[in-house]
Amino acid sequence: MLNTMANIKSAKKRVRVGQRNLKLNRFYKSTVKTLVKKYRIAIKSFESTKDKETYDHLKSLVSKIYSRIDKAAKKKVFHPRKAARQKSRINKILKKIS
Repeated sequence: MLNTMANIKSAKKRVRVGQRNLKLNRFYKSTVKTLVKKYRIAIKSFESTKDKETYDHLKSLVSKIYSRIDKAAKKKVFHPRKAARQKSRINKILKKIS
């Protein structure tokens, strides 16, 4: 636990809860970013090869990304509209290339 200025028990607890939530928020945000980066790389490889195996990989990545975004929105890491916007952009890219 970080050294805090808090003296009151409830204030100390809020600091602990805030630190815990910070870790969880970072986890969800970073995994979504990582998956989106992998998705963009897979899009580029699909555009060059156009094979079914790469397309199936894209579909599985989309499923993983949707799952992570939905979980993050459910846990209030992302605003619901931000989650919808991200999912829409991902789907738009997929529709454009297929």
